[in-house]
Order: sequence, then structure tokens, then C-alpha cells
Amino acid sequence: MLLDPHTAVGLAAARQARADASVPMVVLSTAHPAKFPDAVEAASGVRPPLPEHLADLFDRPEHFEVCANDFATVRGLIEATLDKS
Repeated sequence: MLLDPHTAVGLAAARQARADASVPMVVLSTAHPAKFPDAVEAASGVRPPLPEHLADLFDRPEHFEVCANDFATVRGLIEATLDKS
């Protein structure tokens, strides 16, 4: 199993927090490992290749929003983004 760094941290936290191994747990991946090739290679010794649909990933412009560290603000941003789709 090859994971991106964010998902790997989430999986490790889920495994630590899981009190009962008989209860199923779902961990959702947040990114493709190839998005973080240096970190994945450093951790695993494997440099993940970019899939064809991500071939231009590192040439694409970044998109992000800066917002206050406030639940209502974050929720509003998510709702506004969902309304656009």
C-alpha cells in the first residue's frame, strides 16, 4: 500500500484511536501519492509515477482560499464552494 503523507498520518491516527479491531473503519485518501513524490520516496524508497491524468500536475496553477480560523467562516466557505458546483 502506497499512501500520500496526509493519508498516511490519518491512517496512523485511526489505527491508534481504534479501540475495537472488530469494528470496521474507513479511511479516505486525500491525494495521490505521486503528488508528494519526494516525501513518499523518502518514507518508502519508492518514487510514485504520475498517472497519465496527472501528467501536468506540477504545471497547473494552485488554487486556495485564505480564511479565518473559525468554524462558521470555514463552513461558509465550504457551503459557498458547494453552491458553485
